Amino acid sequence: MAPPVAHAPVVGPVLVSEDRVPARHGFTSMLSSISRVGRWELPRAMRVASFMGQVTLDLTEVAIAPGVSTIEVLCIMGEVKILVPNALRVECSGTPVMGEFQFKGSGVAPAAPDAPLVRITGTAIAGNVRIRMVDPNAPRWWETWLARRRELPQPPGGA
Repeated sequence: MAPPVAHAPVVGPVLVSEDRVPARHGFTSMLSSISRVGRWELPRAMRVASFMGQVTLDLTEVAIAPGVSTIEVLCIMGEVKILVPNALRVECSGTPVMGEFQFKGSGVAPAAPDAPLVRITGTAIAGNVRIRMVDPNAPRWWETWLARRRELPQPPGGA
């Protein structure tokens, strides 16, 4: 019998003081790709522009100050993906023009009422803006699949 799978350490956003977070910052992707993953500081106001490029913002381990942080998106024939952990509150309002501005948050427990708020606004023109709320501590699909495989009865003969 295989040993039990060790679970990954608990991850999630880190609440930091107001002075540790920049006031403004932004990214522009033109025919290129930009990604922010891991531990990084989310500024109070962030502007993201994608012109026929791709931007990925992973907020699952972000350092964030209490209160409201805003992400303003302009996506023209490109793609912007934003992963938000369920420990943060999210407000989305976007305008798609021949594109998509989508928020998926089903199946994830909501954040506490006093959790930091991430307000995402913007426009997608012939492009895609996809915001997905995730539980960073939930087992990945392959971990669930392996656990189910281990529970299946073994065929006779040990094959």
